[in-house]
Amino acid sequence: MNPVSFGRKPPPVCRRGPVRETVALAGSALAITRSRSVVISDLSSEGAGLNGRDLPPPGDEILFVVGSTDRMADVVWRGPDQCGVHFETPLGEDEIDKMKREAEWTSVCGSWR
Repeated sequence: MNPVSFGRKPPPVCRRGPVRETVALAGSALAITRSRSVVISDLSSEGAGLNGRDLPPPGDEILFVVGSTDRMADVVWRGPDQCGVHFETPLGEDEIDKMKREAEWTSVCGSWR
Protein backbone atom coordinates (compact mmCIF):
# COMPACT_ATOMS: atom_id res chain seq x y z
CA MET A 1 0.00 0.00 0.00
CA ASN A 2 1.34 3.45 -0.89
CA PRO A 3 1.45 6.08 1.83
CA VAL A 4 -0.81 9.09 1.37
CA SER A 5 0.66 12.52 2.03
CA PHE A 6 -1.48 15.33 3.33
CA GLY A 7 -0.92 19.06 3.28
CA ARG A 8 0.03 21.50 0.59
CA LYS A 9 1.20 20.35 -2.77
CA PRO A 10 4.19 22.09 -4.30
CA PRO A 11 3.28 24.52 -7.09
CA PRO A 12 3.34 23.03 -10.60
CA VAL A 13 6.62 23.38 -12.43
CA CYS A 14 6.44 25.51 -15.57
CA ARG A 15 8.29 23.90 -18.47
CA ARG A 16 8.52 27.16 -20.37
CA GLY A 17 11.72 29.14 -20.14
CA PRO A 18 11.29 32.90 -20.35
CA VAL A 19 7.93 34.42 -19.44
CA ARG A 20 5.94 35.27 -22.55
CA GLU A 21 4.61 38.78 -23.02
CA THR A 22 1.01 39.17 -24.18
CA VAL A 23 0.94 40.86 -27.59
CA ALA A 24 -1.31 41.18 -30.66
CA LEU A 25 0.93 41.05 -33.72
CA ALA A 26 0.14 40.18 -37.36
CA GLY A 27 2.37 37.50 -38.84
CA SER A 28 2.73 34.48 -41.09
CA ALA A 29 3.55 30.85 -40.50
CA LEU A 30 5.03 29.30 -43.63
CA ALA A 31 5.40 25.55 -44.04
CA ILE A 32 6.28 23.36 -47.00
CA THR A 33 2.63 22.70 -47.84
CA ARG A 34 1.16 26.18 -47.33
CA SER A 35 1.34 29.54 -45.60
CA ARG A 36 -1.04 30.83 -42.97
CA SER A 37 -1.83 34.30 -41.67
CA VAL A 38 -1.64 34.29 -37.89
CA VAL A 39 -2.04 36.58 -34.92
CA ILE A 40 0.77 36.24 -32.39
CA SER A 41 -0.84 36.29 -28.94
CA ASP A 42 2.24 35.89 -26.77
CA LEU A 43 5.95 36.19 -27.38
CA SER A 44 9.28 35.57 -25.68
CA SER A 45 12.84 35.22 -26.89
CA GLU A 46 12.39 31.45 -27.20
CA GLY A 47 8.84 30.99 -28.49
CA ALA A 48 5.40 32.31 -29.32
CA GLY A 49 1.71 31.50 -29.22
CA LEU A 50 -0.09 31.71 -32.58
CA ASN A 51 -3.79 32.02 -33.32
CA GLY A 52 -5.21 31.12 -36.73
CA ARG A 53 -6.97 28.49 -38.79
CA ASP A 54 -5.58 25.19 -40.02
CA LEU A 55 -2.37 25.54 -38.03
CA PRO A 56 0.38 22.94 -38.46
CA PRO A 57 0.60 19.96 -36.10
CA PRO A 58 3.23 19.38 -33.40
CA GLY A 59 6.56 18.38 -34.88
CA ASP A 60 6.20 20.49 -38.04
CA GLU A 61 8.82 23.10 -38.81
CA ILE A 62 7.69 26.57 -39.91
CA LEU A 63 9.20 29.84 -40.99
CA PHE A 64 7.77 32.38 -38.51
CA VAL A 65 7.55 35.87 -40.07
CA VAL A 66 6.55 39.07 -38.27
CA GLY A 67 7.26 42.36 -40.03
CA SER A 68 10.79 42.16 -41.41
CA THR A 69 11.89 39.57 -38.82
CA ASP A 70 11.83 35.85 -39.49
CA ARG A 71 12.87 32.78 -37.57
CA MET A 72 12.67 29.01 -38.05
CA ALA A 73 10.48 27.41 -35.38
CA ASP A 74 9.14 24.01 -34.37
CA VAL A 75 5.46 23.55 -33.51
CA VAL A 76 5.32 22.20 -29.95
CA TRP A 77 1.56 21.94 -29.37
CA ARG A 78 -1.69 22.68 -31.20
CA GLY A 79 -5.28 23.31 -30.19
CA PRO A 80 -8.31 24.00 -32.41
CA ASP A 81 -7.22 27.53 -33.43
CA GLN A 82 -3.95 27.96 -31.52
CA CYS A 83 -0.47 26.55 -31.45
CA GLY A 84 2.79 27.13 -29.63
CA VAL A 85 6.15 27.33 -31.35
CA HIS A 86 9.75 27.17 -30.12
CA PHE A 87 12.36 29.16 -32.05
CA GLU A 88 15.45 27.33 -33.26
CA THR A 89 17.52 30.44 -32.43
CA PRO A 90 16.31 32.80 -29.66
CA LEU A 91 15.19 36.32 -30.56
CA GLY A 92 17.16 39.26 -29.24
CA GLU A 93 15.41 42.03 -27.29
CA ASP A 94 16.00 44.41 -30.24
CA GLU A 95 14.29 41.95 -32.62
CA ILE A 96 11.27 41.65 -30.31
CA ASP A 97 10.98 45.46 -30.08
CA LYS A 98 11.22 45.71 -33.89
CA MET A 99 8.50 43.09 -34.33
CA LYS A 100 6.20 44.98 -31.95
CA ARG A 101 6.77 48.25 -33.83
CA GLU A 102 6.25 46.78 -37.30
CA ALA A 103 3.37 44.37 -36.77
CA GLU A 104 1.16 45.65 -33.94
CA TRP A 105 -2.28 44.26 -34.88
CA THR A 106 -4.33 47.46 -34.53
CA SER A 107 -2.04 49.41 -36.86
CA VAL A 108 -1.85 46.56 -39.41
CA CYS A 109 -5.61 46.02 -39.60
CA GLY A 110 -6.43 49.73 -39.39
CA SER A 111 -8.40 49.74 -36.13
CA TRP A 112 -7.64 51.18 -32.74
CA ARG A 113 -8.55 49.97 -29.27
